[in-house]
Amino acid sequence: MIQVSKLSLKNVGDKEIYPGKLGENGGANPQGESFGFTNYYMTRNGEPFIPIVGEFHFSRFSYLHWEEELLKMKAGGIHIVATYVFWNFHEEEEGIFEWGGRRNLRHFIDLCAKLDFPLMLRIGPFCHGEVRNGGIPDWVLSKPIEIRSNDPEYLKLARRLYREIAVQMKGSLYQDGGPVIAVQLENEFMHAGAPNDAWGYKTGKFLSSGTGGTAHLAELRRIAEDAGIRPLFFTATAWGGAAVPEEGFLPMLAGYAYTSWIPAQPPSTEFLYRDLHDTPAEPVHFDVPEYPVAYCEMAGGMQVSYNVRPYVPENSIEAMTLVKLASGSNLLGYYMYHGGSNPVGKKGYLNEQFLPKITYDYQSPLGEFGRVGASYDRIRAISIFLESFGSILAPMKTVLPKGQSTIDPTDTETLRWCVRHHDGSGFVFLNNFQDQVNLPSRKIRIELETIKGLVAFPAEGELELPGGIGLMLPFNLELHGVSLISATTPLLTEIETGKEKTMFFYAHEGMAPEYVVSKTNLTDVHAGEGILTDKGSYYVIQPSVNKLDSVHFRTTDDRSVRFVTLSREEAQKAYTFELWGQKTLVVSDCPVTFSHHQLVCTSMGAPRFDVSLYPAPAHDLQTKNGNSIPCQRKGSALFATYTLELPEYTPDVLVTKPAEKSALLQFAGEWPSHVHDVWLEVDYEGDVAEAFLNGRLITDHVYYGKTWSIGLKEFYTQLESSTLHLSITPQRRGTVHTFVNQAQIERFEGVEIAEFHRIEAIPQYQVALYPVKTPAAVEHSPVPLS
Repeated sequence: MIQVSKLSLKNVGDKEIYPGKLGENGGANPQGESFGFTNYYMTRNGEPFIPIVGEFHFSRFSYLHWEEELLKMKAGGIHIVATYVFWNFHEEEEGIFEWGGRRNLRHFIDLCAKLDFPLMLRIGPFCHGEVRNGGIPDWVLSKPIEIRSNDPEYLKLARRLYREIAVQMKGSLYQDGGPVIAVQLENEFMHAGAPNDAWGYKTGKFLSSGTGGTAHLAELRRIAEDAGIRPLFFTATAWGGAAVPEEGFLPMLAGYAYTSWIPAQPPSTEFLYRDLHDTPAEPVHFDVPEYPVAYCEMAGGMQVSYNVRPYVPENSIEAMTLVKLASGSNLLGYYMYHGGSNPVGKKGYLNEQFLPKITYDYQSPLGEFGRVGASYDRIRAISIFLESFGSILAPMKTVLPKGQSTIDPTDTETLRWCVRHHDGSGFVFLNNFQDQVNLPSRKIRIELETIKGLVAFPAEGELELPGGIGLMLPFNLELHGVSLISATTPLLTEIETGKEKTMFFYAHEGMAPEYVVSKTNLTDVHAGEGILTDKGSYYVIQPSVNKLDSVHFRTTDDRSVRFVTLSREEAQKAYTFELWGQKTLVVSDCPVTFSHHQLVCTSMGAPRFDVSLYPAPAHDLQTKNGNSIPCQRKGSALFATYTLELPEYTPDVLVTKPAEKSALLQFAGEWPSHVHDVWLEVDYEGDVAEAFLNGRLITDHVYYGKTWSIGLKEFYTQLESSTLHLSITPQRRGTVHTFVNQAQIERFEGVEIAEFHRIEAIPQYQVALYPVKTPAAVEHSPVPLS
């Protein structure tokens, strides 16, 4: 059965765009680069801009590897970095501030400046972030003051904290030439507190959610500005009815489908379309149409707690992103984008109760030790699209077919879709993913009435929409003289080479790719290995899904335009960089970054991999990482493919198991120069697992059925002379009987499970590609990222 869905856009006007409440905020740096706002979107250098923000807590990661991780974030499509400054990480003992090592805020700011990474600082005093007391030091709670209020004694402490932060920030504001564009004061103010972990007698005691409303935030702002913290704009978390000042603050939202705080959570409404610029998903205390819809906490994963252990599939993150984008969000922020490890305090662990002591992996796109997850690829593909086409999408209005915002999340029959459009052009968004509910594959047909004529997906017949995916399809777009009426393939990016423009699309598996192109402005069309059908005033093209093939158009003004159709798998391997003076599309079997004029390839477990570049570099490439490695190039009209093969390495590790719940690992030998890291992958059954090195807990893991991954490079120098101890606390399946007399006594009847199924050490290879003859390559010798 075919589901035919129709929508008329002929009488739907465009979005009204005006300065809004933030119109006077923003500004330029000494180079003349600028950020600003309308009521609907952010601007970059005066152009509409849909940024992707990635949360990375510097204090939860080894400072020796911050630059490498920031480069991975940049390669992953992040435009702006966000980070918390946790008060109790820096002033655990009253009056003693620590800003060294992984707490070195200044070093992190300087690295963001070096990498041209705009930065949002979230400076508290209260942060939450799943740290002890939400970031409030224990000693503060021993004082006779009212936290999160305008109590003069609390404000005195806030003033001292902000002044300390201001010293670390000096000269780092964007308008002064630094990277800091925004500052968040407080967090979830008058909406949520955090567990009071200093209480100590029983669980379930919480800190105040705050008092004083916008007056308290205004006071915090005054204190911050008096200390010299005057960013382009402030931000405020705005969900759940939290307090938001009217002027100078960007309200920011959250979206979580999987949580660690709600047992037996029902299917989420986060995967339903709505017009967020008209009707927010929950009550808020700000004038919604006056601000862009911005997210600072859209789930990039979820932390596993002891009581609730969710698994967040990568498709859910992609689907939610596209739903929010379709619903009018023009700023997408992921919490977390990069996981990490809690530092250990002087007086104990700094985690929040019920959460792991150390790990804050969060199942995020980049994990605790820099693990690259599948959601990294999903987010990057969307970001690549926004880099090329975000300025077109940003002004487009959300149009909802009738009933879309009121669909029950458990409804498996109704097609979920909506449109963003402007002046008859736009994108159709389709979502066939729902948490906890399997949405079936379905046969559909979409018909739109636009001021430019009828648009159908597909042109004739039906389209197979697989279950579990979300996507966006373009209609009535002008692509450098080619009038694209519709496509059943999402747009990815565009590359300009000389006088030719190449548009890259990708085909979802199971969905027949199709382009419908008007004959207007065309003098010649070649479909390559695809099929071209003449329909009178337009062509219908079924392209081949092949990165080495293209549909070639010649326009009446003698422009050359190509459409290349990648596979979904290739799109998930795609990156864009300015490589040696040319915007380049990279399709790589392994993650890549660009640093020191080198394309750095990092491969997990596979010493042989391919890297394809479009366009081909002007000069031959070579590799050097300890020893010269031959690089084979296979030419084509489009991509140049380089096959790299490194010497295979097997880590020398001896595993002994003195008991079912314990494993001792001894490592021998040095890693060769082309091995960047060695990862332990541990599959086990149990309750909680811990890893100790020299008697020190280095990470832990609450069991939720997925592989436990531990990156070892941070501990490399200690491994040669130490034993790594993995320990499992058993999971009980049975009945616990509790007796209370003078003491509490438990008797357990059942079985205890604690078993290692796999412990494997996997090498992570690294090699850099760089041009043979360019002056830059001579000036900058190859430096491996290690």
